[in-house]
Amino acid sequence: MTTENQHPPFHRRFWDGVARRFVRGVILLFPLLLTFWLVKFAFDTLDGLLQPAIAVVFGRELTGLGVAIIVVALLLVGAVASTSVFRWTGRGIERGIISTPGIGSIYGTTKKLLPGSGPGEMSMGFDTVVRVEYPRHGVWTVGFLMGVVDNGQDGKLGVVYMPSTPMPQSGWLIQVPLSEIETVNWSSSVAMQYIISAGVTSPSSIQARPMEISSRPK
Repeated sequence: MTTENQHPPFHRRFWDGVARRFVRGVILLFPLLLTFWLVKFAFDTLDGLLQPAIAVVFGRELTGLGVAIIVVALLLVGAVASTSVFRWTGRGIERGIISTPGIGSIYGTTKKLLPGSGPGEMSMGFDTVVRVEYPRHGVWTVGFLMGVVDNGQDGKLGVVYMPSTPMPQSGWLIQVPLSEIETVNWSSSVAMQYIISAGVTSPSSIQARPMEISSRPK
């Protein structure tokens, strides 16, 4: 019998099987563990904001009460914000915040990162999913259009944020001519799922089109 027809030793087949099953378990459990970690981090962070005040009132910290108070407060603010009186006064308060040195720049920058923008303009921030040929021609990378800068005679450049996989809070920022940016028909949540899962939850199709001149941000 030749060496080619011999089966691998038992111990090698055993450890190969263990390695395959271990990798399969990691692939199946990693998204669940990552989701649990992110949810727990968000819960602990929000709950910890009000625990010092809760401890003063009740004499001890009550886990979960801080999150409950924040949720109720957000529901109340959302209900009040839907009234016309609040919208009128809210714009005045917002103008006052924006005009405050230091605080105004932080508030304005943070608001631009949230979905939605002013009417009649193409939204920017994490609400606008785009793709560009990066890092080379023929290779497409999904990102978010964060803003536009004027490049003088060369036209305008789109500021595109490229999140990293699987931790989207890290990434890199590039400036690309608007003519080289394509808008994608994905929502921000779909794009984030695609990035965090390393493409495992990738949609079955993608529709991209060049940015129209009439819809480009000013």
